[in-house]
Amino acid sequence: MKRILTLASISAAMTVALSAPVFAAAEDAIGTWKDSESGGITQIYTCDGGVCIKVVTPSKAREKDDNNPDPALKGRSMAGVVIMTGAVKDGADRWKGKVYNSEDGKEYTGFIEVKSKDDVKLEGCILGGILCKTREWKRVQ
Repeated sequence: MKRILTLASISAAMTVALSAPVFAAAEDAIGTWKDSESGGITQIYTCDGGVCIKVVTPSKAREKDDNNPDPALKGRSMAGVVIMTGAVKDGADRWKGKVYNSEDGKEYTGFIEVKSKDDVKLEGCILGGILCKTREWKRVQ
């Protein structure tokens, strides 16, 4: 009987230990990130029960929102623009929402995924996720 309780205790401890990193990884998305390709700085933060992303420092190539189809927004500074909204949990370390792409002024289905404590991936997709453009971001210390 004592051996059965010990095995049950070990099993329970392992379950908690193995599930803890998954929960921690999901929370690791919150913070400030630098786009590895463009150099732009973004912030991922909690909003409306999910996550949102805003531009903190735009990349040199995308300082202005020149491709926005809305005449009132066209040409605005990208600094402070929320580029992902309505993102809700879509997995242990992934959120799905709408992402705005200033390169073409369009909105896409977007995914933000925690790859590690210091790496996240943003994807903008069309055709139900068949075609996606991916950006890798590194945490700003």
